Amino acid sequence: MGSQESEEKTECEMAVTLPSTTPVVGCLINPAVRLKIKGTPTLQTLRPHSFSFTWYREMGCSVHPSKLATVLCMSCVKLEIPLSQCCHCSPMCLLDGWQIHEKRHCRAAKMIKQRTTGGQEELIRLRSCGSWPDFSSDQLHGENELVVERERRVWVKVGSSKTYEPSMNDVGFILRLECLAVDHTEGIQLAPVNIIVTDPVITFPPRCPRCMIKIRSCQKSHNIHFKPQSSDGLTFSVLSYNILADLYASGGRYSYCPTWALVWEYRRQNLLQEIIEYDADILCLQEVQSDHFESFFKPELIKHGYSVMYKKKRTELYTSSRQYASEGCATFYRHNLFKEIMKYELDFDQRAQLVVEDLKPELKNEGCIRLMKDNVALIVILEAIRNSRISDDFQSRICVANTHIHANTELPDVKLYQVANLVCGLEKISQSKIPILICGDVNSPPASDPHMLLVTGRIDSVSGEETDPLGIYQILKLKHSLALVSAYASFFHSTGIEAKQLNRMNPDNHEPLFTHYTPRSVGTLDYILYTADSLTVEGLLELLDSESVGVGLPSPLWSSDHIALMASFRLKTPSSESSPPLPQEI
Repeated sequence: MGSQESEEKTECEMAVTLPSTTPVVGCLINPAVRLKIKGTPTLQTLRPHSFSFTWYREMGCSVHPSKLATVLCMSCVKLEIPLSQCCHCSPMCLLDGWQIHEKRHCRAAKMIKQRTTGGQEELIRLRSCGSWPDFSSDQLHGENELVVERERRVWVKVGSSKTYEPSMNDVGFILRLECLAVDHTEGIQLAPVNIIVTDPVITFPPRCPRCMIKIRSCQKSHNIHFKPQSSDGLTFSVLSYNILADLYASGGRYSYCPTWALVWEYRRQNLLQEIIEYDADILCLQEVQSDHFESFFKPELIKHGYSVMYKKKRTELYTSSRQYASEGCATFYRHNLFKEIMKYELDFDQRAQLVVEDLKPELKNEGCIRLMKDNVALIVILEAIRNSRISDDFQSRICVANTHIHANTELPDVKLYQVANLVCGLEKISQSKIPILICGDVNSPPASDPHMLLVTGRIDSVSGEETDPLGIYQILKLKHSLALVSAYASFFHSTGIEAKQLNRMNPDNHEPLFTHYTPRSVGTLDYILYTADSLTVEGLLELLDSESVGVGLPSPLWSSDHIALMASFRLKTPSSESSPPLPQEI
């Protein structure tokens, strides 16, 4: 090779990185590749080029598959016998199976003789491979390199695309990726081959399923008295889950979680498996990243029988995959049980614009910065499809509101403003005598102003002026007529609930002790709320305790910093009065 060609081949530098050095079975490995001209601090325009990728796996012993192969029978290799039959974990392992090797050599040699026209030279080559019956196992004790090559890592090619998904065959073995950059026009190599060797491949940790707990209503303990319900009413289940967008899962924020368990390709599989296991009729997910909704959640959940809808924020962030994406709320419902009647989308910042315009001139700039946060709510009116689960004469419409309220703890006025706007819109829908469900991450703890507005129906007084610098509380409607109750409060109004579940609840506010758990913050931010005059709770998903969570969320078992909440409901028999039409806007 000439010096000029050598310089051309290495005029660039290539960096290849993996999301994690620990591969997990079933989780796609998607390397990031960057190519730049040598000596330049930033990327410059490069001539057209392409990358080639080759994946290898350490070979396991052909006799003891769980053990690493360190001995290779070179005679088998020269006789073109599959590599999977040539490898052994030790010389003794090969020696113990030498009779099998001799027979294999003979068969392979005869097959080569039958298809070759080579003469004496071919016979000499075959005999040098030890492929005849007179080949003695005594040669194993010598240094005949044609027979045995010891203590050498043996690699087998397993893939030739950029990505690779480890299988159970890879468990316990190391993977090797070789990446090559080639100029399109001249076909020359632009940079040295980049080689990455991983840690051994692991499997998913065992699942820790959460079960549904039946609620047996205890009317004496409940403020609202229910009439006995017929068995032909609509029953359905609703899941609410902030799944932690990948946008927020990097940057060392969750350093207590193993890197491999933070990789999106791992988390998405773990989240999907968890969600599917719950088998809910309606799914309300928050922090669903826009590109992941389109490429993963939408197609995967459609496969499982769900119809889908999505409302994303307008703000986009630069992702680890070098593209811009946003996140938002996604609602899924079983298409064989429900059909969509009406959909409403709330952009809280657009509504805030009207408030900002009415502020005093000296407050308008601060109002824009403080109040106009692009949180969203996705509201859908669903109607049950007539089937064996409900009778034909049963009215069965429900309203499901999926929302994610602003998170900044230093902006309580923004949280209350968004919740008040959501409730105001839902009140308009309730005039059509439709049961209401609110699912989501309200980012407000129990007994906070937003929570109290939701569950008590009013706020008579709010915190001091320091929490309302814009003076918006005086223009907010801080009361509503919805009979909203937190679903998980039913644990305190049911008989036969185990003590361990009650110990996971706060007896003072009747909410879970936590739905969000990190070393920095532990508390309840997520809720499922329902109108108790039209729905009854029949079951709740069991809660987690600090012992099952460990150091914090996310973790290898639970792939979000929030836990999923789920409730099953029965729709009460509605009145026979005619209902007003649904509003076109809220």
